[in-house]
Amino acid sequence: MTKFLIKRFSHTDLDGVGSALLLPNVLQEFPEFADADYLPVTYSEPGNEGTIDPNVESFMEHNTEAVTHLFITDICPSLPVVRKLAAYCQEKNIQWKIYDHHISSMEIKEAFPENARIAVMDETTGLKHSGTSVIFKELLKKMPTQLFADEKWERLARVADCIRCYDCWDWQANPTAAYKEEAKDFNNLFYFFSSEKRIELMASVMVNGLSYLDQYQDIVTAMQEKEADYIHGKLKRAQFGTLADLRFAYVFGEQYQSSLGNALAAMEDPETGEVVDFGMVIVGGGVSLRGIKEDVDLSVIAKRFFNGGGHQKASGGSFFKQELFIKDYAAPSDEEKLLLSITNS
Repeated sequence: MTKFLIKRFSHTDLDGVGSALLLPNVLQEFPEFADADYLPVTYSEPGNEGTIDPNVESFMEHNTEAVTHLFITDICPSLPVVRKLAAYCQEKNIQWKIYDHHISSMEIKEAFPENARIAVMDETTGLKHSGTSVIFKELLKKMPTQLFADEKWERLARVADCIRCYDCWDWQANPTAAYKEEAKDFNNLFYFFSSEKRIELMASVMVNGLSYLDQYQDIVTAMQEKEADYIHGKLKRAQFGTLADLRFAYVFGEQYQSSLGNALAAMEDPETGEVVDFGMVIVGGGVSLRGIKEDVDLSVIAKRFFNGGGHQKASGGSFFKQELFIKDYAAPSDEEKLLLSITNS
């Protein structure tokens, strides 16, 4: 029997790293994967040239390993690159799957339904999917919450659902979510560390369960206080603009993009007197979009204007030259002057 060699691609966030490291823990329960070897994970940030396309294309061009299986979790290449990947895998006799949950990836599912296992909402439980929960549902046929009482899977199921609660913002939006502040604290602690240490932290949590995080409580408490101060200060400097007839509040922000974006999305527009349609956090060459309104789909905005994607209320992409029609309501900082020069040129 041929020994499997597995290559993984994933996103860099909590759910992406969690998905990549969860996969071997689930696959090893299948006899054919029990002795499989794994190449290092290639983690991709959508803000880097917009998608994971460059990393997938680089693999196809330079790979010399006898890969038998290829998995992509919590992120999806563009349709043209997926078509190239399908042809490459057919030529090399590689079995491939994509496990994703972003609505912007549904066209991939339509084109490759057997390989692209993409689900946004679980029909059985009514819960929103994350990359970790898609892996559970596709491979074990149950959501993590349905395995809390299973002695074999409880530890990993609780880790996966805590990640899902944060990634889908379920911890805040769903009154009956299994995890509340724990999900947010896990994410903040994750980003407290360097990229390499984040992976080590996630691996340790996979082995030991969520109780492993208890040792970091002092750090978590300090970060909670720091986050509150940071967001309060940033909201004071919020600016407002228009994009595709939607009003948004925006700031430059290097930290706490999700929480900051949601706080921006709840701000009142001084021009209209109503709550804005979404919040935008600009960080480096990327944007993080957050919304609270049911009639605004940010995955469409992210895909159309920022070569990105994501969920209805949480999306992101790259900050290219855009006509954002931004109007000042306060003296702009040097960063904001740069933004205005870009968007108005």
